[in-house]
Amino acid sequence: MTAKDNKGRQYRKTKSYYQIGLDLDGYMRYGAWQIKEFIDLSLQPKTVHKEQVVFEFDKDVQEAEVTVNVYYYISGKKGDIIYTKSKTLTYE
Repeated sequence: MTAKDNKGRQYRKTKSYYQIGLDLDGYMRYGAWQIKEFIDLSLQPKTVHKEQVVFEFDKDVQEAEVTVNVYYYISGKKGDIIYTKSKTLTYE
């Protein structure tokens, strides 16, 4: 999620969802031969997950454009945007 205020200053927050592979002792592992159990912290299909993100703008900011991008990483390096939404917020 990014936000850009009317002064041109940018703010960024990131949230990741993924699966963790654990070995027999409960330590995080990456090798398939080491993984004995999974903890699933990924977004499940056809479910709604609400997040609340707080940006702290300067007191004299009157407007900010907030953009949300949801990426899907199949291999870990190349991410594809599967959802994007922008909204302009006005403050008095």
